[in-house]
Parts: sequence; structure tokens; C-alpha cells
Amino acid sequence: MAAVQEQIRLLKRLNINVIASSPDTEAGAREMVSSEKLDFAVGFGMDRQMNNCVHAISGERKGELIVQPAEFIIKPGGEIAASMYATTQLGRMKPREIAVFVKDRS
Repeated sequence: MAAVQEQIRLLKRLNINVIASSPDTEAGAREMVSSEKLDFAVGFGMDRQMNNCVHAISGERKGELIVQPAEFIIKPGGEIAASMYATTQLGRMKPREIAVFVKDRS
């Protein structure tokens, strides 16, 4: 999320809205938003059912839900233009790549 925050002005200039979700509690999500100084929406409380809706890969560590990265570029009409699923942070969409992808298709 820090990499997205670093490029948030570029994304906003291209009218790209960023929305993130987290399995954290509301307090945990708010703490992360504050400590990372995030300037985009971050939801909280993502559970297995919500995780299954986006088909993200999940697991457990010490009895707690771990949601692996699942990223989507969604067109204004709701159609998914691109998606990425991972089991690690390796290969995640980079903000500049997202900007180029969106700009090339505008």
C-alpha cells in the first residue's frame, strides 16, 4: 500500500480511484491508514465469505485469516479490465504500470 500511496497523485490525475480491503478490525485498519498516511479508502473486516467473492487465495496463520493479494482494475461500467492473484507480494501490480495500462486504454 505504501507504493500506491507514493504514486497516488499520478493515479488521481488519471481519475483512477484506489480502494483497498483488509481482514484487520476497524481499529487495526485505521491504525494502518494513519501510520502509513494513506490517502485512499481502506475497508476492514474482510472475512472468508468476502474473500471468496473475489476469489482471492487465503490461508491461516496462528488461527487468523490471511488474505493474499488480489488486485483488480475495474472499468467505470463495472467490467474487470485486469486482475492479479498471488500467494506472495511478488508480482503485485505496480502503480506506474497501472497508470500506463489505464492511460493506454483511455
